[in-house]
Amino acid sequence: MGPTRIAALLLLAAVALATVATAGWRPPKLETCELHPVIEELMLNETKVWGDKGITEDVVDSLHNQCPPTEVRTHACVKSQRFLIKNGTVYVTNLMPKNGFGAIELIGFLVELYEASQVYQLPDVEFSYWHDDNAPAETVKKADGTWTWPFAPHGLPPILAWAKAQMHGALLVPYSGAFRCPRDSFDAILTEVQRFSDTPWERRSSVRPRGEGLAWVRQGVQQEVQQELAFGRWNIFCAWYYRGAQRLEDGTAAPCPRDYYNDLYYNHSDKIMTLGLLRNYTNGTVALPLSLHEQHKYKYLVSTDGWAISSKFDKYLLLGSLLFKAEGQTYGWYYPAIKPFEHYVPIMKKHKDDLLDMLEWAKSHDMEAQRIAQNAQGFAMRNLNRPMRLCYIARLIQEIAKNMKYKPDCSKRPVCVPLVEEIKFLGKYEETRHRCRYQEVLTQYAHDDPDALPGDSGFEELKKKHEAMPLHIMFGGRR
Repeated sequence: MGPTRIAALLLLAAVALATVATAGWRPPKLETCELHPVIEELMLNETKVWGDKGITEDVVDSLHNQCPPTEVRTHACVKSQRFLIKNGTVYVTNLMPKNGFGAIELIGFLVELYEASQVYQLPDVEFSYWHDDNAPAETVKKADGTWTWPFAPHGLPPILAWAKAQMHGALLVPYSGAFRCPRDSFDAILTEVQRFSDTPWERRSSVRPRGEGLAWVRQGVQQEVQQELAFGRWNIFCAWYYRGAQRLEDGTAAPCPRDYYNDLYYNHSDKIMTLGLLRNYTNGTVALPLSLHEQHKYKYLVSTDGWAISSKFDKYLLLGSLLFKAEGQTYGWYYPAIKPFEHYVPIMKKHKDDLLDMLEWAKSHDMEAQRIAQNAQGFAMRNLNRPMRLCYIARLIQEIAKNMKYKPDCSKRPVCVPLVEEIKFLGKYEETRHRCRYQEVLTQYAHDDPDALPGDSGFEELKKKHEAMPLHIMFGGRR
């Protein structure tokens, strides 16, 4: 064998060894990151809720040991997924019944939390995630300074929620399900921002088919009318604060925007297209769903809350249209960082018909309206993307950990399943396997995660445990 051939074989061997050595290589986990300063300020202020007393073990135990497993919508522990993090591994410390974990409100957060644990070094901590609309009522502070938490020692456990009002002591996290799970998720729409630019500002909502309804488009009607319309489409249901708690500047109670704007359309169909799903246009056709991927074609979009914050509002920010946002009392993790007339135009604020006034203002201040729309799009792209959400979750967990007065350990919990196994289960279980993009994290991290069992070897055992859980009804949110 000649020296040239020997050298070639040695080179091939070196490449093979290098490939083996680096096949499982991962970048080191990050320790910290930077957030938008207003978002960070909100997070730091919220995590001061425990003061010098901190988070004690008996308070966290009350989430596990005293929660009645079959009560519905009564206690904050019923609809909460509990977590324990130890040595960087995230564990779920309770299993939802098989009819309780199918909503993306829970699934999305599970997936996003797991990804955060693979990107960041997370400290030892315990907390709970409330996956229903709004934060639980038990996180409201009473006049005497104690919490409404019903279980001894009646302190506030660390509970995370994706929407809340100021009275709640829960900690805000991203509405991860809407950000990453559906076909029209924030992450999916983010990839289309370039396409949205194909409909420039001056051409948005400049024309519509005569007859108004989308059905006319599908029937091939070509007649068009020059108009700039404020578009809104939603299921009609109303947040609790529209029953008198939400007041307008003129002193009256705010009506439910989704209901009121639907009725307002019939008197102002030349200006607005704000209908509930399956309600009739003035020509008798039916208001059908319009994909968020296509709503950027309207220059003006109307956003309203449902039971809690709207899952569409985050996505609307990306579209490059001007947002008219109805005022409400609940908010999400980044809301304090967006400002009226800087990122959106507030409505249902001065009086119940101020949408019409603000629409006229926008038409007469077109350059200013475009600037606000661009600000919103730029804010969303910079601060609501997935790396920033993971950063926020990691930073929040780090701040919670600073308040911990005990050391969490799986030996103290009857259930302690690695989160990676729970996500693998959800990705295979028939009722949940299409609910989110599990493979975005499983393919990237799970195959060489030391906490994961080989393949699907843990599926049947987890299935038995989930199906053995008490079957109380779990209400998923609808926005």
